[in-house]
Amino acid sequence: MTALRAAATDPAAAAREVPAGRRPGWWGMVLALVTDVAAFAALLAAYFYIRFVTAGDNWPPGDIPEPKLLKAWIMTALLLASSAPLVFADHGIKNGRRGRMLAGVGVTVLLGVAFLVVQGLEYREKLTMEFTPQTNAYGSLFFAITGFHGLHVIVGVLALLVILVAGLAGRITHRHHAIVRITGLYWHTVGAVWVFIFGSLYLAAQL
Repeated sequence: MTALRAAATDPAAAAREVPAGRRPGWWGMVLALVTDVAAFAALLAAYFYIRFVTAGDNWPPGDIPEPKLLKAWIMTALLLASSAPLVFADHGIKNGRRGRMLAGVGVTVLLGVAFLVVQGLEYREKLTMEFTPQTNAYGSLFFAITGFHGLHVIVGVLALLVILVAGLAGRITHRHHAIVRITGLYWHTVGAVWVFIFGSLYLAAQL
């Protein structure tokens, strides 16, 4: 009862009564990401099952050429590099430096959009010259996996744009830095998943 009376009359006491630890939003994002990672793991497992059961040494199957690595390396570099400015933004807004947050989030958005542009160029090349989702199981899985990941990148870019607009309007301060951190957790996970996609669909196909 004494603690409740103190919290009612003293805001600082109320703040001290808040349990320490991660915010509920952080745990919610972790649970959502666990589900997403499991979905990607299932898709990659299906990809390798199809490869080792039906293709033997001929992979990609049929007349489909091996995936070209240049655009894939560029996409990998863009997505991995985009995590650094988001960490910069997170630390900046936590310390009350809104300019650092805006700069970091802005650079991350640009790198994310660049990733999507390169992926779009790759899709155009493959769809017009190599294969489509209807060609065979390889085509279906390739576009399903990379398309599902591209959708996650789009969601991440949109979330970062919301943060950027809110930050420009002065609606995000150091008290809201958890929003940037939780969005960053999502973005870093999307980047980590791409590393496995790159290794599985591009590098391993060269073996």
